[in-house]
Amino acid sequence: MRLMTALIVGLALALLVVGLALIPLLHPTFTRLLVQRYSETAQSGLTQTQMLHYAEQVRGFVAGGGADSLPATVDGRLGFDTAAVSHLRDVRRVLGGAHTFTGILAALLVVWLGVATARKRFATIAWALLAGAGFCLLFVVLGALAGALDFDALFRWFHGLFFSAGTWEFPSDSLLIELFPEGFWVSAGATWAGLVAVGGVLLGISGWVVRGAEMHASASGVVGQNVNGA
Repeated sequence: MRLMTALIVGLALALLVVGLALIPLLHPTFTRLLVQRYSETAQSGLTQTQMLHYAEQVRGFVAGGGADSLPATVDGRLGFDTAAVSHLRDVRRVLGGAHTFTGILAALLVVWLGVATARKRFATIAWALLAGAGFCLLFVVLGALAGALDFDALFRWFHGLFFSAGTWEFPSDSLLIELFPEGFWVSAGATWAGLVAVGGVLLGISGWVVRGAEMHASASGVVGQNVNGA
């Protein structure tokens, strides 16, 4: 029963890390750096300053902290049409759901940790942390393998989990694709995986620390009992 509890909590911890790893990816600085590196400025006919401006508008739109509309025309060319705006609204909905899920998961884990600590179930806490580390690293390895073998297939599968077919595919000359081409998503995915891996390592270290402390406390208790018995 304790092993099953540790596995369930470990999976919850890993999912929490996955959710938290999204936060840096939605920061304006991250978007700016990647757009500067990967956006197809020459093909779009816009300056880099304009590309950065519209990329930030999109980021604010999907993150819920910007305007609630995007321009249909940009410098005399097609900007964000109805299909693009509809997809970005879907993205905003998914991100909002992920944010809510992560918050609920964090609250439940804090409650569990408090109860487990009060009941002195430190071994279970340690194994849950180690299980969380294992799940994090498993997610990273599987994602890296899938991306290395066929990134396009992974990209399609990932979008298929959250969006209806045909609602997230756009022509290569659309502004949305020129702002955020494949290179942008490869780098974002790699960063996300790296953050999840770091989170997994931190969970693992925490698990070993708690495990070591619990074993030391148990050994000290046994020694104390033997001394008192003597």
